[in-house]
Amino acid sequence: MLQIYLDRFAIVLSSICAIHCIALPIVASILPLLATTIHHGSGLHEFWFHQFILFFILPVSIFALFIGFRCHKNCMPIFVGGSGLIVLVFTAIFAEELLHHQVLPSYGETLLTIIGGILHASGHLMNLFATKASRLNCSIK
Repeated sequence: MLQIYLDRFAIVLSSICAIHCIALPIVASILPLLATTIHHGSGLHEFWFHQFILFFILPVSIFALFIGFRCHKNCMPIFVGGSGLIVLVFTAIFAEELLHHQVLPSYGETLLTIIGGILHASGHLMNLFATKASRLNCSIK
């Protein structure tokens, strides 16, 4: 039962991250005052938001995916969710540098974060479904 709540929480965290990446540029373009104070891509904003959200996503996700795997023995949720986590962590750590050296286009950080978030959330959905399908064989309730 704990694993199901953790999977759902991890999905919510990924969704918050994706909504943040999509909504902030839109809101900033609509509200000029906000655009001059905080814009998507400013170093301080990006550092704090991504570090904060990853601080919660990593332990919750790893724990939920591990508990789910112990129950259903299906590696695919760990592979998909883990791939999403790797993309999210890579983006949080290296995107600013890649943007600075023009390896990524200006929208690259947002695109990578959304891709990582979708993979991450998909892995947790797979984990939820696999756990529910094998609930009879699962000793972790």
